[in-house]
Amino acid sequence: MATDHRRTRDPLRSIQARGGLAATHELAADGISRGYLAGLVRTRRVIRVRQGWYARPGLHPHLVRAARVGGLLTCRSALDLAGLWVVDDGRLHVLVERNDCQLRSPDNPRRRLHSTDAVTVHWRPRRSAPLASRGSLRLLVDPVSAMADLAGCTSPELLTAAADSLLHQWPERAAELHRLASGLPMPARAALLQADGICESGIETLFWLRMRHLSPRRQVPTLGVGRVDFLFGERLIVEVDGAAFHAGIGAFEADRERDAILSARGYRVLRFSYHQVMERWPEVHAAFWAAILRGDRG
Repeated sequence: MATDHRRTRDPLRSIQARGGLAATHELAADGISRGYLAGLVRTRRVIRVRQGWYARPGLHPHLVRAARVGGLLTCRSALDLAGLWVVDDGRLHVLVERNDCQLRSPDNPRRRLHSTDAVTVHWRPRRSAPLASRGSLRLLVDPVSAMADLAGCTSPELLTAAADSLLHQWPERAAELHRLASGLPMPARAALLQADGICESGIETLFWLRMRHLSPRRQVPTLGVGRVDFLFGERLIVEVDGAAFHAGIGAFEADRERDAILSARGYRVLRFSYHQVMERWPEVHAAFWAAILRGDRG
């Protein structure tokens, strides 16, 4: 007997109700037959991620690729998707159960995962990794939990920067982050506990970590220009561009206007780019200490 599709549940609603990813048997329970699913896939109204699993169109490509591998988006991939500051390593980071063995290529579900695929697999029980609290529930690890995978995947300095970004955006999650830190090895624990959320970008956090022995004040309100990133002593201001790429001519001009106002008020301003801090630290260090030795702190 043919299925009366007028009585079936909307497949997109069924998939969305399960966090953006649904199994064949779950959709069947909602009255959506395999034949009907096949037609939806052909017309691209539904994405067949891998055998037995379907996603809604418009899902972020990283989420689809992680599901195709057979796991959840985690570590820097999940943190980046959440809008947090992380350094991209060009790889897809996926959380997978320790006993899972049917891992697939993120780009071809017919092919097994291979070392040539740009995928980093994090093996740990999914029950130890709470899912995201909003949207894509079945596909994405919660940002605090993703920090546990990042802890084993990056340097303590970059871990602190990512955690600082999380606390700047969600200061109310500090207790969760501290609980996570308590179960990690000492270097990662110390790195997480250093984060306080004051810096507005991870690149600012890196500068602070390297110069905190001089006790700079951070995010200091300054008349006429708003807050400045760092103030050393009474007169030396350091501004650090938070983005890897400059935002455009408008932002460039605004920065120079700020610098001119600050200079007119007796401040010495040093401005460093993302790439200088990340890739050319010795020249940043030299320029900063030249200013200190000149007495620019006041």
